[in-house]
Amino acid sequence: MKFSCEKALLQSAILTASRAVSPKSTIPALEGLLLEAEENGTVFLTGYNQETGIRSAIQADVSQPGSMVLPARLLGEIVRKLPDDMVLFQEEALKVHIACGYSEFDLLGIDPEDFPELPTVEYQNSLALPEQTLRAMISQTIFAVSTDDSRPIHTGSLFEINEQGLTMVSVDGFRLAFRREKLEKLEGGAFSFVCPGSALSEVKSICGDTEDLVTVTLGKRHILFEIGDTQLICRRLEGEFLDYKNAI
Repeated sequence: MKFSCEKALLQSAILTASRAVSPKSTIPALEGLLLEAEENGTVFLTGYNQETGIRSAIQADVSQPGSMVLPARLLGEIVRKLPDDMVLFQEEALKVHIACGYSEFDLLGIDPEDFPELPTVEYQNSLALPEQTLRAMISQTIFAVSTDDSRPIHTGSLFEINEQGLTMVSVDGFRLAFRREKLEKLEGGAFSFVCPGSALSEVKSICGDTEDLVTVTLGKRHILFEIGDTQLICRRLEGEFLDYKNAI
């Protein structure tokens, strides 16, 4: 693997993907970031903690495609201290050489075969809405998500999509937060799902204050959020959510 890219792009992608890295894991590869350089000039950085996965893409000059897992925290610290210049990555036999300006570093990597694959999302339904709208809806409901694991279904927020638009609901046994927003178009009819609060916190952090669309794809077991060049995959919560209409 050999590629070069701008330091600012790389640093931003590392910060985003690192949100899903396990701080401590029985699988050493999960404490790192998976870097994948492809011939078409795209480099993917992936963090995965077996519940939530984040994959960011950046454009780079790829002269030799390949993949490698590098320690997330150490890689982030190194790149943050590099000068604002082009960063060169060169890997050989699980050893990565990083060069930028007058700075050079050598890192031992982990075999990418040890990094678990992200779950595939089998398409069932989808919706699209602006980043700033989704960010605001999460901000105004996530405070009421339960932290009590005895009712796992309430540790997430309910998404209800119908002709009225998108409704988000969070409950914790004491509070109920409700927010509705109209959607420009509804394809495939009404549907609903519950997304974990921990994943929504990361979605909120990734979303910017822009009108760019976020695509939310619902699968049989997982949910995929596509935000610009970043993908976030999390599991669906199963169970019977509170009948919030009667509660109100």
